[in-house]
Parts: sequence; structure tokens; C-alpha cells
Amino acid sequence: MRSVFFFMLMALALNAAAQSESSSVYISRNDSKTTYRTSDAFNSFNIEIRGTIEVTDDDRDIKSMSHDGYFEVTKTSFGTRRTIKITREGSVLIKRYYEGRTEVNFDPEGRKWLAEVLPEVVRTTTIAAESRVNRFYSKGGTQAVLNEIDAIKSDHVKSHYARLLMKKPVPEKDYAVIVSKVTANLNSDHYMTEFLQNNLDKFLQNKEATEAVFIATNKMGSDHYKTQVIKEALRFQPASTESIKIALASASKINSDHYKTEVLTSLMRQNNITDEVVVEMINTSKSINSDHYRTDVLTKALERSLPAAAHQRAVESVKDIHSDHYKTQVIKSMLTKSIDEKVLAELLPVASTIKSDHYRTEVLTRMLDRQNFSDATFKQLVEYGADMGSDHYKSQVLRTALDGPGINEAKVIAILSAAKSIRSDHYLSEVLISTAPRVRTGSDALKNAYRDAARKISSETYYGRALRALDR
Repeated sequence: MRSVFFFMLMALALNAAAQSESSSVYISRNDSKTTYRTSDAFNSFNIEIRGTIEVTDDDRDIKSMSHDGYFEVTKTSFGTRRTIKITREGSVLIKRYYEGRTEVNFDPEGRKWLAEVLPEVVRTTTIAAESRVNRFYSKGGTQAVLNEIDAIKSDHVKSHYARLLMKKPVPEKDYAVIVSKVTANLNSDHYMTEFLQNNLDKFLQNKEATEAVFIATNKMGSDHYKTQVIKEALRFQPASTESIKIALASASKINSDHYKTEVLTSLMRQNNITDEVVVEMINTSKSINSDHYRTDVLTKALERSLPAAAHQRAVESVKDIHSDHYKTQVIKSMLTKSIDEKVLAELLPVASTIKSDHYRTEVLTRMLDRQNFSDATFKQLVEYGADMGSDHYKSQVLRTALDGPGINEAKVIAILSAAKSIRSDHYLSEVLISTAPRVRTGSDALKNAYRDAARKISSETYYGRALRALDR
């Protein structure tokens, strides 16, 4: 029986401890008065202040306040309620102490309770924050203030102390540790963003601090705030390659396609961006689900003169684009510059996944206009052109292929072989007649390929036209 009773007590104690860790904080401002209310399962604080208040160096008493100053603290603990009210009359501080509703002499009980409660009050509120920061900084510099911030629980109060610290003549060498320590102490993305943005002009003067700013964005859960800080930092001045890599790593964790695109496109506006980083940006685009936003990133990246590795990453990214329109847009952006033969060979199967004959024709004819092909890659291209449903678009691709650079017999034979898939006598004869000038002076193998394709024509009229074109 005793053991059962013991375990019941333990369970109640553990439950009480868990509840005591959960507290709520309420802050309100009305004219010149600020009210703080904090509470947990067993205690509640109600604090009202007005004016400027300074505490003693041990944080156990109030030593001065401005002419309009007022301080009141009420704590209720396990049903017991105690209050202290302090006002200023002339140059004298009037201190009153209450237990419940009964006023009790301030000395000694009120003074003793104020000494107990005030250290908790100053770390729960911004009371005397400026004078306390001045005191810590004069004694121990940056680290002393950071140690105090570490001891404060509220993000609101932490950020207030951090803001006051940055008003001190902090040496530039301390910026990086300030960014790291303060952001590690803040849970709120809002306060973290506010702190970083308000001091970017200082932090970005120092390489280590700049990197610390971008590293801090990795901790943020909010895509909005993360994007806000990175974009603002990039606007201030060109970031180092290392900072860009850190920002890119942070961007890769953004869930929103919209915000991820904003960060990536902002990074691409940097003048000192390396090919290696662009390759990684293109690689990051694969995590963007929206065809629209992925296309936006890829087309901006492809405006640059890029190495083959970047084009290969772009090919891998465009594979997952579902829309024929956006897929065509990205591939056409790639084709504005000369592309490595190996990349072209990888790009062609992607082009073949375009279902729309119109868009596939746009891509294939753009390739033929701008790129040089080996015989094998050329053969693959015309076969993908012949694989379309529309005879009109098939003939358009094959006739464009005939006018491209580096046309030899092997490529003409490839065109003639692909032409056999055209069902329309009209379009098939058009393609054959276009090849006839090259076939007439070519080898027997070329002429045989021509005649073999011509046999697919059912109409005697069109068949005759095709053969007469060869005899001219």
C-alpha cells in the first residue's frame, strides 16, 4: 500500500514539474506604462513600470527612477500574494510592501522580498536593461553581456539586450561571436530576423560575421524570414564564395518554391559567383516542385556562359518538369549557346518526352539551327522528330535538318530513313524533293535510300514528282 502511495506522489511531483516548465508571457504598453504578466502552474508575476528605472549593481534593489517613474510588482505563489510599489516624490523613492491587501512595513520584510524577487524581474522584463548592459559591458565587455543574454529566458528581452549591446562601441572582431551567440539563444525567427537586419550594416563589414549571418538562417524555420535575411544581406554588398555556399545550403532547406526561387535568383545576381556554385544552384533547382519556379531559376542560370557540368545538371533538372511549355522554355535557353556533344546526346531523350508536336518541333529545330552534331546524335534527333504524330511537324524538322551545318551523306540517309514514317504523300514528297539536289550527286547508297523512301508514296502523282526531282 505504501509503495502505491509513493508512486502516486512521484507521479504528481513529476506532473507538477512538467507543468512548471510551461509558462506564458504577456506584454502590453499603454501610453508611457508597460505591463508584464508571466505565469506557470504555480506562480504568476504582474509587473507595471513607467519611466526610467535603475537597479543596484547586485540587481536586488531599485536605486533611482525618473521623475515620472513608477514600479509595481505582484507575485502570487501557491495562493500567497505579495506586492511592492515604488514611486518617486521629489528626490526620494517611496517604497510600500503588501501581503495580500495588508500593507506591511517595508523594512525588513519588504526589502528582503524585493531582494529575492528583483533579480528574476530584471531578467523577465526590460526594466533597467540599458543601465545593466552598460554595467556588464564596462566590467567584462561583449562576453559579459552575452553571458547575461544567455541567462534570460524571454526572446523579447534577449533581443532587447542584444540591441543595446550593438549600440556599444563593440570591436569588429566581436561581431561573429555576437551573431552566433545571440541567434543561438533566440527561438523566435521574428526576433532573430529583426536583430540581424538591424545590424547588417555592421556585420557585413567582417567576413566571419557575414558567414555567421548566413549560417544563422539555417536555424530559421520560417521560409519567409530566412529569405528576408538572405536577400537583404545580398543587397548590401557582394558576398564571398563561402557565404554564397552557406546561403545556398540554407536555401536548399526552404520548403516554399516561391521563397526558394527568390533566394536562388538573388544569389545569381552576385557578380562574383563561380561556375561551381552555379552548378550547385542548378542542382538545388531539382528540389523545386513547381514547373514555373524551377523554370525561372534554370533560365536565369542558363543566361551565363556555363561549363558542361552545369548543362548536365540542367538536363537532369529539366527531366522532372511536367509542362511541355516550361520544358521547352528551359531547353531553348540552353540552346542559345554551343553545347557539348555529350550533353546534347543526354538532352535529346529529354526533348523526346515533350508530348506536344508543336513544342517538340520548336526544340528540335532550335537544336538544328544552333548546334553541331555527330552523325550518331543527328540520327537520334531526326528519329525523335519522326516519332511525332503530325506529318506537318515531322516534315518541318526533317527539312530544317537538311539545311543545318555539316550535312553529309550519312546525315541525309538518316533524314530519308526518318521520312519513311510520314504517312502523308504530300509531306513525304516535299521532304524527298528537298533532299534531291544532294542525292543526285551522291553515292549509290544515298540514291537507294531515296528510292526506298519514295516507295512509301501511294499517289502516282507525288511519286512521279519525287522521282523526276532525282533525275533533274
